[in-house]
Amino acid sequence: MGVAQLSAVDLLIEIIRENSPISKWTDAPLGEFRHVANTNRGEIGEQFIRRYLAQAGIKTGNGSRVTPTDIVIRGKEIEVKTASEDVGGNYQFNHIRMDRKYHYLMCLGISPAHIMFNAWRKGTVSEGEAGVLVRMAEGQSVTFKLTKRQDAMLPIEELPLWVRSEILS
Repeated sequence: MGVAQLSAVDLLIEIIRENSPISKWTDAPLGEFRHVANTNRGEIGEQFIRRYLAQAGIKTGNGSRVTPTDIVIRGKEIEVKTASEDVGGNYQFNHIRMDRKYHYLMCLGISPAHIMFNAWRKGTVSEGEAGVLVRMAEGQSVTFKLTKRQDAMLPIEELPLWVRSEILS
């Protein structure tokens, strides 16, 4: 009797597994986030922030994908950027626009097993106090990226307190 042969698909899957390093996202509680298309990650982040704050009794309003405002809390417009943790433990928040109207930039970082955030007034961001803004493409000055280390972020459990002290007080 010979060795059972694998189907072409099963053989390729076996070879992919043999040549793929184990990722910190493998079997992680939030591992599914890595499979979400980049265009949907932002919407997921915005919905999460709204629902998380609602659970804490904080009322939010919202824009949509076609409006320039992601979230509104007591008249303060908040731009939300969402990123997953990279292999080095950083988050890269892309497409930050300084030419749009908002009061705060809120960054939501998704790690394999936890959620982090940080937020800054737009003026603080534009002055470089939130970190170095890097142009998304050479020669343009419209969209930027901001890379944050995990130790520069806060646990998501602190978000309601931040909103109450920074926006609602």
